[in-house]
Amino acid sequence: MKNVKEILKHTPLPYDKIKIQRCLKLVTSCLPIHLKNSISYMYLKNETLYFATKHPAINFELYQKLTDIKMMLRAIQLKKRCLSIKITNIKAYTTYKKEKTPTKIPSDIKFYIKKPTVNFKNKAKNKQIKEKFEEIREIIKNKN
Repeated sequence: MKNVKEILKHTPLPYDKIKIQRCLKLVTSCLPIHLKNSISYMYLKNETLYFATKHPAINFELYQKLTDIKMMLRAIQLKKRCLSIKITNIKAYTTYKKEKTPTKIPSDIKFYIKKPTVNFKNKAKNKQIKEKFEEIREIIKNKN
């Protein structure tokens, strides 16, 4: 029969995920501002750190600064902040998606607009406004 200590070593505890998230926040805080703002999210899987970027150009820039990021990770681990995390690879991919173009309304559908009628009451109290309404009434009569 196994000891309780051995079982606990092999099962991930809930606070392990919290530790990983704290370390990933440390990594993002050390990045330049333009990189920090353009990273959608990060996660760790099988000792590989994945960056999800918003644009392919940022993807390329992350690969250019790969050695700097690895050195930064080593420095964080030397300060004994993220000792539980082992990162061997760093990969980046883009979550950038083009916006969908609005669909065109088919020409088969006809829109009917209700024609204006002359049968409306002129309840305006101001003399100038009353005259404007009467001018509108005459325009509608002439069009019909």
